[in-house]
Amino acid sequence: MVLELSQVVQVPVIAEDETKLAVVDRVVFDGAEVKLAGFQVKLPGVLPKFARLDYGDVLTCSRQTVVVDKSHIFSPDLKDFDALTRNFGEVVGVTAKTQSGDTIGRVSDLIFDVDSGLIVRFYLRHLFREWIIPCEYLVAITPKALIFKDIVGEPLFDDMVTAPAVGI
Repeated sequence: MVLELSQVVQVPVIAEDETKLAVVDRVVFDGAEVKLAGFQVKLPGVLPKFARLDYGDVLTCSRQTVVVDKSHIFSPDLKDFDALTRNFGEVVGVTAKTQSGDTIGRVSDLIFDVDSGLIVRFYLRHLFREWIIPCEYLVAITPKALIFKDIVGEPLFDDMVTAPAVGI
């Protein structure tokens, strides 16, 4: 199953017995592996406290909830997540460019596989135009931009991506 990232932000993190433990505050990416590293979660309380939830500790992820084992204790150490954010940025909201340096839009959302956390597709928006770009065309994730293969900026790319598959 796949989900859009925007459907996961601000959903409750619950235990298997449906006890609410936290809320997803932001998503942290591992750009080297092109996947979700985990979630920064907001713990309940008068003063907001944040903790780390590694994606490997998630049992299930849906539009309604992120489920973890009840015995799971969130880690207060966010240093690794901060380092990943410095190295790869937030991904959603950053500029998308081709290898040649042409700006092709901004990342408005992405689709990820809920079992592995791997990013499958990126939604790009530029003025009145939107694209859904498969991950295979990604070259690099940097803090300030996502770099795609030059073919993504070509008019031919739209025809290639939307053409029906032959023999199916």
